[in-house]
Amino acid sequence: MRIERVEDLGDLQRHDGLSEADSIVVITCFPHSNFEEPEELRAIDVGSVRFKLFSKLLKLLQPERKEILYIFLYAILIGIISLSLPLGVQSLIGFISSGQVVTSVVVLIAFILLGIVFSGIMTIYQLELVEFLHQKLFTRTAFSFASRIPRIRLESVLQYYPPELMNRFFDTITLQKGLPILLIDITAATLQVIFGILLLSFYHPLFIVMGSVLVFLLIFILRMTGPKGLATAMTESDYKYRVANWLEEIARTLSTFKLAGHTSFALDKTDHLVSNYVQAREDHFRVLKKQYYSFVVFKTIVTAMLLILGAVLIVDRQINLGQFVAAEIVIIMTINSIEKIILKIDKVYDVLVGVEKITKVTSLPVEEYKGIDLVVPKNSGLSIRTENLGYRFPDRAQPTLNGVSLKVDASERIAITGYNSSGKSTLINLILGLYDSYSGNIQFNGVSLRELNKASLMNHVGDFVSEEALFDGTILENISIGRKGVTMEDVLWACKAAGLNDFLSGLPEGLNTRLVGGPVRVPESMVKKIVIARNIVEHPALLILDDFLLGVERREKKRILELILDRNYGWTVILISNDPVVLTAVDRVVVMKEGRIVDEGTFDALSSRSEEFRELIQNYPASL
Repeated sequence: MRIERVEDLGDLQRHDGLSEADSIVVITCFPHSNFEEPEELRAIDVGSVRFKLFSKLLKLLQPERKEILYIFLYAILIGIISLSLPLGVQSLIGFISSGQVVTSVVVLIAFILLGIVFSGIMTIYQLELVEFLHQKLFTRTAFSFASRIPRIRLESVLQYYPPELMNRFFDTITLQKGLPILLIDITAATLQVIFGILLLSFYHPLFIVMGSVLVFLLIFILRMTGPKGLATAMTESDYKYRVANWLEEIARTLSTFKLAGHTSFALDKTDHLVSNYVQAREDHFRVLKKQYYSFVVFKTIVTAMLLILGAVLIVDRQINLGQFVAAEIVIIMTINSIEKIILKIDKVYDVLVGVEKITKVTSLPVEEYKGIDLVVPKNSGLSIRTENLGYRFPDRAQPTLNGVSLKVDASERIAITGYNSSGKSTLINLILGLYDSYSGNIQFNGVSLRELNKASLMNHVGDFVSEEALFDGTILENISIGRKGVTMEDVLWACKAAGLNDFLSGLPEGLNTRLVGGPVRVPESMVKKIVIARNIVEHPALLILDDFLLGVERREKKRILELILDRNYGWTVILISNDPVVLTAVDRVVVMKEGRIVDEGTFDALSSRSEEFRELIQNYPASL
């Protein structure tokens, strides 16, 4: 038997021809994340790549524009004040050459030193602002991720492995390290070049020509090598995340590798991924090295031209000695600033790549919780109606659901059954509002799902799906999930109803026991009971169980069914199962095949008239 989709695992039943003596092989699968970036980010095209990433950077920093404006203002002031050194030296040489009094020299030296002090103080102010940006950026990104993740449209992440996708958050640290260089160092260096050229232009018009040549050569170097450097930095980052994801997969399936015996698969795949990363890093460094070599040539040519020009001008007495010394100081400062820009260009690449990785998550489409709020009377159930419902997964040629019309009355208990790939789980996901690109109509209490506020719908639904699990937190947190309407009385009732009291009484900290990452490892049966308590604690109007009871021992299964199907609770119940124990306990059974409803009725009626239904339940293993 072949399972094509992860969603189909919930429908897994015994295949025809297997007996109780046969064995079932369980294969652990490792999610393969889609690491490919959009095609336009791979193209080495100045017009699209840089503009796209710089626009994303500006959008990301938009809330901090006030602080960034102050950083730029301080940078401008520092750039202006830094000119006090060459101008002061020029005046100092002039005073000494003309035999001025010592007092003037002392005042001038004091003026130069004062400029250096002010420049240092403003640099400290810049660092304080950048530190504030560090904290604010980390906080805002963390809250942005946390607020968006629960609202991400599931259809937009079908091609990804969501836990791996969240690793992009760590590029926040990359931004924290790169922003000071981008906002302070490179900004200051750029302003230093601009102000230096402007000052030189006052000495002689030829310096304007030299400055223009300098700027042109710098732009030419960056234009020729920049896009390639950005593309290789993106590839390097991709492989970095592949390595991290594979290490996480080894840890997630630790028992699989521990029990695999003598195998070097974990190391072999790590070697392959790391080799790809190293190759990508070498490709990136090759571009950086080309930029560094270009700068050495550039620096040599510019320095020679400026020195020769200065020497010619002073020999021709077009500038005096003080101006010549000041010009050489400005030239040295300008060259050092350009060197700073070139040597730290890799940090600019890191920032732009980090922005792309973060926005890969923050740009995912999310649910907009707006519309009509669903109001359900206390202890009442939801009525559900689907009309000609259809759905096709993006990677499938054929529809998974086709023309499904189903009516479920309020407080009715029904079961949906069928073979693998019949569309049962997809139908449940559509009813839960997890997929949006469906055709037809879904109504709750007569109101279309498209018109409803999905958040208000979720407040009335308890969903026992196979993917639901515990998170790192206390048992109390796992049951209440911070819902404001849940009281301690509700939690205690849910724990008792789910059969958790004996388990809790054996824990020193009871409900405050920390799970998953803590010292307590919870048995699978207790995990299911905690999930049950989580989903009934608010007395929902609709309970949906997607093969949730698969693998639960018969006695415990009957106890859970008695709770779920108790008529004292007004909730509507929809169960997905092929288990005769479940099917005999509900009011009505709906049979699905190849994305359609092919029959429905009571268990006895279907058993008497449908040979296919009898075959379906006979194939269900009695041990389950």
